[in-house]
Amino acid sequence: MLSSSACALFSSHQKLTPAEEAAAAARNAPPNPAASLRAAPPDQVAIYTSLGTAYLQGGHPRAAVRELKQAISLPGKHGDAYNILGLAYQALGQADLAEDAFRSALGEEPDDPQFLNNYGAFLLEQGKFSAAVEQLSKATKDPLYSTPEFAWTNLAAAYRGLKQENLAIVALQKALYFKPGYSPALLLWAEMEYQDHDLTAAYGHLQGVLAQEPDNAQALLLAGQISWQQGQQVRARSLWERCVNSSPYSAAGKEAQTLLLQHGAGNNG
Repeated sequence: MLSSSACALFSSHQKLTPAEEAAAAARNAPPNPAASLRAAPPDQVAIYTSLGTAYLQGGHPRAAVRELKQAISLPGKHGDAYNILGLAYQALGQADLAEDAFRSALGEEPDDPQFLNNYGAFLLEQGKFSAAVEQLSKATKDPLYSTPEFAWTNLAAAYRGLKQENLAIVALQKALYFKPGYSPALLLWAEMEYQDHDLTAAYGHLQGVLAQEPDNAQALLLAGQISWQQGQQVRARSLWERCVNSSPYSAAGKEAQTLLLQHGAGNNG
């Protein structure tokens, strides 16, 4: 069973801001009950949950909901099914149903760190930062959590939402301790440094992101903005052009297009 807090697998056509990405990252790789399918006799709940997971990963949340409801209607344990159902409803923008599903998952397994992370990331996406901190803090306390960098990065975004920058930085340091070079943590940190006008540090963290993800639209946009402020107009335009080419219909891509129009090739100002 996996959880995530990194790339936005279910938002592949649009790059998000770091805070949004940290939240949407909970949808990156939902739990996969494939191991249950090897049991005999077949676990029908696990089969339908696996089908729902596959539909959601394939970008078909409505079909996922259908299979997951079937899983929940059968006798057995439904924690995974409810968790994936929450992600599916989240992808559909049905916040009330998503929250009910996440709560049901935690009702069956209240200490599962993946469930806590996913619910916390959902709350983060909804702007409920204090509630997100509560859930994500619980996830980070599990010593057996196999991907703690997910929850630590989400927790940093939640602290940032609460304007608790020092706690956000501590959380980012934790994320990078567990997974050095973790791109979502570096990107979020760069956003914070840019906001604080520490352009050199922000650009350094963005270089770490782009070394791993050369087409990360949000990183390209921000790197271009920093380059422009540092007087590197040619480099800025190049970065914005890469941003547009990599993700023209994303929010970052559209903003890069606007900046290119404002600062055309003949405009050095």
